[in-house]
Amino acid sequence: MFNPLVSIVIPMYNSREWIVKLLFTISEQTYKNIEIVIVNDGSSDSSELDVSHFMDTHPQLKIRIINQENKGVSNARNNGVHHSNGELIAFVDSDDIWHSTKIEDQVRKLQVESAQAVACSYVIFKDSNFEAVQIVNPDWTQRGVINWLLLRTYGGLLSSTLMLTKTAFEEVGPFDVELSLSADIEFAIRLIKIYPITLIEIPLVGYRLRENQMHHQESLLLSESKRMLKKVDLLRVPENQRIFLANLNLRLALYRLTKIDIFKAHKFFILAIKSSPKETLQTLARILLNRFKRKTNKTLENQSFLTQSSQSQSKQ
Repeated sequence: MFNPLVSIVIPMYNSREWIVKLLFTISEQTYKNIEIVIVNDGSSDSSELDVSHFMDTHPQLKIRIINQENKGVSNARNNGVHHSNGELIAFVDSDDIWHSTKIEDQVRKLQVESAQAVACSYVIFKDSNFEAVQIVNPDWTQRGVINWLLLRTYGGLLSSTLMLTKTAFEEVGPFDVELSLSADIEFAIRLIKIYPITLIEIPLVGYRLRENQMHHQESLLLSESKRMLKKVDLLRVPENQRIFLANLNLRLALYRLTKIDIFKAHKFFILAIKSSPKETLQTLARILLNRFKRKTNKTLENQSFLTQSSQSQSKQ
């Protein structure tokens, strides 16, 4: 059986609360021919020190830290790939976790299907108690990626679910360093034009739902959306632009409602309606349906994965 080296690229910025927890799940991977390339993107907390301590206690792992000034997540990922030695590249954000068979399952899938890129499903879980909120099975067809772009659906969580050959990454081109939140989808659009993405419909990644994530930052979302409208050809189509803006403003409105900020919620909701009344109402209906399904589905199939991770990490 072909046993390629897998380079795991981790951008790290002030990640002391999560980085060791992630590294622990990587240390338990059943696939062992791996290297871990951590790009310290100008952290000012104890992240680097915590990683160094983890390296001392896990000498069997090949871990390298690349230090750079703060240049953003896209630059950090590109730099990590540049310093990688593997034939395969796997990305993961520092606040996510992996199932123990994640690498093994994806390597096997690439080999069996002679593919260049593979993604997987993931579990959204609460940071506070590891409670599973939802299982997401991303649609990696061209239509599915476009729906992701238009904010009609959850994305493929590219950075933490994707594995691809280094050759494919070099052919597609690097992450756009001018983007942060939307760098994943912009990269995915370029990738899907060249290579089909095979999907493992088993949740192998845990996505941590926490309060201060970038997608909760209103000003960042708005400035990022302006860059996307300029950079992505699909968003220059007037109808797509209206759909994108409707869904963007609706999400901002719903987030403001959770903060009991009625004035701003109303403002964003009006902007959504003005962009596309039909799209706004259809998306709102989808969101409500998804939340109803979550409440009626009391037992998520991957609850044990999160429970085991929580118990194991609490001992660290």
